[in-house]
Amino acid sequence: MPPQHDLGSLRIDDRSRPASKAGRRLGLFAASLGAFLLLGSLLLAFRSQKPVVEVATARPASGAKSEALLNASGYITPRRRATVAAKVTGRVEQIYAEEGLRVKSGQVLALLDCSQPNAALTSAKSDRDATAAALADLQVQSANADREAVRAQGLNKAGVISPQALDTAKTTAESLHSKIALTREQIHAADSRIGVAKEDADNCVVRAPFDGIVVSKDAQRGEIVSPISAAADSRARGLPRWWT
Repeated sequence: MPPQHDLGSLRIDDRSRPASKAGRRLGLFAASLGAFLLLGSLLLAFRSQKPVVEVATARPASGAKSEALLNASGYITPRRRATVAAKVTGRVEQIYAEEGLRVKSGQVLALLDCSQPNAALTSAKSDRDATAAALADLQVQSANADREAVRAQGLNKAGVISPQALDTAKTTAESLHSKIALTREQIHAADSRIGVAKEDADNCVVRAPFDGIVVSKDAQRGEIVSPISAAADSRARGLPRWWT
């Protein structure tokens, strides 16, 4: 009698069943639909998202190369250094130099009271003008005296006037010639006084002797400065000092 088997223990493995064509098509369609929906969702998300731009300040790279290799203390020695002082004694009217100011050669640093030199300059010019006017008058008189001397010489030859009158006419003409020469010398002297007065007025203007930087200002407006005191002490009543 053949063995009897329990029919309830019999099972068919699902993996061993051949998949139907309709099932495979349905699975592919579902996968394609899911991928399409996922791609559409990503596109909508990227479109709705605003771009983010971050602004940052550029900074030098900090590292071993940017660090100082040596820190040391020291001092600077100027190549040229000068203490500026006025050539004449006077009261400071204006100071245009300040500490740390870069100046050029010939730049005005300070002005002194120039009232007295300016008055002397005006007086010298007036004297010269007056002397020049006197010279013009003497030249007119001299020309007339020369004519009188020539006329007197002719009259003396004709026996009309005495030799004494002729000598008087000649003496008058020669005297005027001497006065003209003296007046011309006086004009030259007046020109010299004008030059001296201009020099004195120019000495009231303190200028920089060379290019440099002002390191100290040792005088203030209203103070009396003198070249003698500045020579005795470079800081006593001295005007700006600078170096290059």
